[in-house]
Amino acid sequence: MMKKIIRLLVLSMLVLSMLASVAMAQVAVLCYHEIDRANDDFSVTSHELGNQLSWLKKNGWHFVSLDEYLAYTRGQKKLPDKSVMITFDDGYESFYTKVYPLLQKYQIPGMLAIVTSWTDGEGKPTDVQKLATWDQLREMERSGLVTVVSHTHAMHKQQAIDPQGDRDSVAGNRLYLNDRYETDEEYRSRLNHDFQATQRLFQEKLGHPARVVVWPYGIYSAEAIKAAQDNGMEGSFLLDGGINGTGDKARLYAKRMIMTQDITIERFQKLLTKDHDEWNDKPLRMAQVDIDKLYDKDAQRFQYNIDSTIQQLRANGISLVALQAFADPDGDGNVDDVYFHNSVIPVKYDIFNHIANRMMQQRLRIVAWMPGLNYQRLGAKDGKNMVQAQGKGKGGWYHRLSPFDTKNIQQVTQLYKDLGDYTPIMGVMFQDDLYLNDFEDMSAAGKAAYKQQTGRDLEKLDHKNKKQMNEWTRMKTKQLTKVSLTLADAFKQHRPNAVILRDIYAEPVLNPESEEWFAQNYQDYLQNYDYTVVMAYPYMDGEKDPMGYLSNVAAAVKAAGGTSKTIVKIQTYDWKKERWLGRRGFNQQLQTLKKDGIQHLGYYPNTFYAWVGK
Repeated sequence: MMKKIIRLLVLSMLVLSMLASVAMAQVAVLCYHEIDRANDDFSVTSHELGNQLSWLKKNGWHFVSLDEYLAYTRGQKKLPDKSVMITFDDGYESFYTKVYPLLQKYQIPGMLAIVTSWTDGEGKPTDVQKLATWDQLREMERSGLVTVVSHTHAMHKQQAIDPQGDRDSVAGNRLYLNDRYETDEEYRSRLNHDFQATQRLFQEKLGHPARVVVWPYGIYSAEAIKAAQDNGMEGSFLLDGGINGTGDKARLYAKRMIMTQDITIERFQKLLTKDHDEWNDKPLRMAQVDIDKLYDKDAQRFQYNIDSTIQQLRANGISLVALQAFADPDGDGNVDDVYFHNSVIPVKYDIFNHIANRMMQQRLRIVAWMPGLNYQRLGAKDGKNMVQAQGKGKGGWYHRLSPFDTKNIQQVTQLYKDLGDYTPIMGVMFQDDLYLNDFEDMSAAGKAAYKQQTGRDLEKLDHKNKKQMNEWTRMKTKQLTKVSLTLADAFKQHRPNAVILRDIYAEPVLNPESEEWFAQNYQDYLQNYDYTVVMAYPYMDGEKDPMGYLSNVAAAVKAAGGTSKTIVKIQTYDWKKERWLGRRGFNQQLQTLKKDGIQHLGYYPNTFYAWVGK
């Protein structure tokens, strides 16, 4: 017995030791650019850099080389708790004249990413400062302190990504050239040619291939990552802030904190020890924006609407926009067309990218607000592949494709893949159409799925039999979740680190038993999505005590442990009385939720009232 206890104690200690090693497996990666350049926010002074390196040295930080970082992410090397990696982008001569001497002074390793076409004297923009020469790069590498890596060959630039000529990173986006979008094959071929060129120059000039790529502007795609790997790159570095642990994700999507001239030593210390990923650094403030209302055939009016909306969003402290990607101008709830290039549904106006790009230029994060199943135009003429209800008048308020129909899911999956391929956005918010009420889905596909799983006929389902209803409800809930994750995965084929949000009705949050009425389960949401968006609309639901209702929603969110992963979305418009709620009524909702501990807040529809939500 004693031997067994000792073995258990030893095993427990080993587990705790492993957990401890995982806990301290964090590397802060710092990203610098130019040194001592006036009027450049991304340039730090030699004095500031020297102070930062000196502080790190004096306070026991371990400086990580690229070799160490790659070995660490593969689990081949342990690193101390306080580990930091120094990286510089673009390959300026100031790295050789001002940074390199500091690295020598403190014996610190550093990584320098170069744009090989620029270094080789080809295509350097006029606003780019003098670059280090190949001779200087070779000298620094011989010291053993500097590792030179790729910043691509000629992809440190932006080009048109839509018919309006909006520009974005050429590495992370399909381009719009000669009045059409790049095909998959053209995009991948362009990536491969660039990496082949940079590796050819690395081998010729430095005697070795580039081991990693640093993405220009921090923008990339899954195809770009694969092309880099296919051309000998072991990893890649981004600009998404935060700190890095071990594993493939830390190697392929290494997060770096960009260093600016206004960073004091005090702020510098905080940067090293806190996750500064832009999604969790501050509470989210989300607005849901209708393109149906924004668009105008008059070009000047359209641009005015965009400008006014952006101005209002910024004034309201908005950080995240759920931008409508589908067209429903008549407001009947059915998707008629979409606002982005795709191969599945007609495009009403190809304007989604234009609006999203304009908003992103103002540092707003954009996700596409998209239905999951509300695509009646994809339904068969006889409607058999649509959701069916048991009994006349028992159907839901959306005309949805059946989530059990394989062909339906294939069509919508392609639509989501196109959304990921042809838009520059950060993620998706699923609309509230991903639900099934207690009388749905009696479609042929729904019946077949029920028969396969239970061996019984769905027509004989006994609504008074709690066991049968629970079984059918969970089956529907899981299928809707499965469909949403399939669509999310299709989007992530191009945007691998996309953020996924999904609307949920407030009732399943307040009353878990109501899963039977919606096939929505709050705990499932918290487990499967980055953020759950609770539609807390007291005026639409006819609540007699709107603020008490919102307090109850807040209490339910906290009780479920969902505070950090839930956005509570409130209404700005009373659809029943057809009037805006006004600043006072809206702020009352907002302050109620904030007082009750809700962290992330959103609203719909977008309004012109000032929002005190900063």
